[in-house]
Amino acid sequence: MADLIFNDRFMVTDAGGMAVRLINKTGSASVKGTLVKAGTVDGSFIVTLADEAMPCGVVYQAGVADGSACWVVIQGIAEVLLEDGTTSTAGYWCRTSTTATGRGTMNTAAPPGGGITELDRHEREIGHCIETKGSGTNVIAKCIMHFN
Repeated sequence: MADLIFNDRFMVTDAGGMAVRLINKTGSASVKGTLVKAGTVDGSFIVTLADEAMPCGVVYQAGVADGSACWVVIQGIAEVLLEDGTTSTAGYWCRTSTTATGRGTMNTAAPPGGGITELDRHEREIGHCIETKGSGTNVIAKCIMHFN
């Protein structure tokens, strides 16, 4: 973590994200790029389900044991695990995957517009893609994070 700005609770990552330290309550070791939401234990996070609203961050550190403090990117640039077999396109809208737990999709040109159903879908937004990547397994792409 050389040349990074950080203390015991806040950090600016080498990619340009703002991260906070939360307790991993996913039930297993952390996986870098996993989308997470606030957990029910004070100061914790859990993995987002497929097509789930209210994501709040992306795991920055891999291999942190369940119950231990782990860095989570909450804003700025984050590296997000894509749903396997999907691509990312720079300039596109990013959201929680409709089929894969803890993953994102970055292959929709724009968010849905219109009525209540589309507004509900928009609550799954995680930000805007800034890196084009081909499809594969466990592909990570950069996203400027913001949540609705």
